[in-house]
Amino acid sequence: MAKSDDGMVALVKKRFTIWREVVTVGDFVRGSVVVLRSPCTRPTCRVCKSGKRHPATYLSRKEKGRTRLVYLPKERVAHARAMVREWKRLETLLLEMSKTNAEILRLLGKRDSAERRAKR
Repeated sequence: MAKSDDGMVALVKKRFTIWREVVTVGDFVRGSVVVLRSPCTRPTCRVCKSGKRHPATYLSRKEKGRTRLVYLPKERVAHARAMVREWKRLETLLLEMSKTNAEILRLLGKRDSAERRAKR
């Protein structure tokens, strides 16, 4: 087996390993979990009168170039953070897959060029 074939076999195995990881990714969402502080509407609120504001947690995401906020109740914040982490994991895996596929294409191009030269 030629050296380039060994490299190709290794890359195909790497791609298969990455695909196996991709299918294990759980629920995901692209965005960030953010905490915004704003005053409430009650004129007698002690917290707001003291200058502090009430925290509220949101999922911030882009949609058609605009930032959209989705309110997250306290019991959903941990789940939303886990979904964001899964998105980042998936994004990393897909980037690695893309690099591997580019390397496979490079090797295939080299192989094709060598075969064309050999036919001359």
